[in-house]
Amino acid sequence: MAGRFLDPVLSTLSRSLDLRMQQHGLATSNIANAQTPEYRAKRLDFEAAFNRVLESAEAQADGVAAFEDDGMAAAGEVDEIEAPAWSEDGNSVNPDEEMVVLVTNNMLFNATVEAMNRRLAMLEYAATDGGRG
Repeated sequence: MAGRFLDPVLSTLSRSLDLRMQQHGLATSNIANAQTPEYRAKRLDFEAAFNRVLESAEAQADGVAAFEDDGMAAAGEVDEIEAPAWSEDGNSVNPDEEMVVLVTNNMLFNATVEAMNRRLAMLEYAATDGGRG
């Protein structure tokens, strides 16, 4: 609910960070379980989850009741990846692929933090009347 009183851009960026954190946790869990028999790698459908966040932000901007920000607002649906037929132990984790997911996710997380910092700087500039206050 706090997102309604803050800048909608910051609220959306914050939810994006929540999703990036969720993806990071899934990827690290996948790597940790790379040798666990029958373990299925888990992946967040970030695009679908973020689209839901954007739709919610648009609905709030239009004055339509949207879901409340109860901590689950940015939670994305997690997909389990089936093990390939040639997997001897039924494990579907590809450590190289998970490292790519981690690096990509980290870069996008950092870019989102930078966008938030710039937005906050703009708001601070506006709040201080262009640096005169």
